Amino acid sequence: MPEFTERQAAAWPEAIAEARRYVETSTIPLDIDHYAWQVTWAEESRPGRGHGFSATWCDGEYLVQVHMDVYGYPSVSVAETTWLHSSSYEECECSWCERYREDEDDEY
Repeated sequence: MPEFTERQAAAWPEAIAEARRYVETSTIPLDIDHYAWQVTWAEESRPGRGHGFSATWCDGEYLVQVHMDVYGYPSVSVAETTWLHSSSYEECECSWCERYREDEDDEY
């Protein structure tokens, strides 16, 4: 499995600190190997130079994405999530679920 370059290792905590400024309800894990991080490593463009990566974290309210090249230059993005539908939420407010519940009520 790929590992941070020295520059990436130095820049990662700064990228997480930047994201944490916008996420007030959860603690974004600093450990990139934490189960909540979904990481995709790029292929090495030059052997021995390291791998760029894209890391994504979501707690249900916020989504954080960090892209970083092998030189440790991050691009940090933070979004608020708006759930349009959730099949496991009994009171989902999407129009389809509301119609479904109304139809169920009409059957009784």
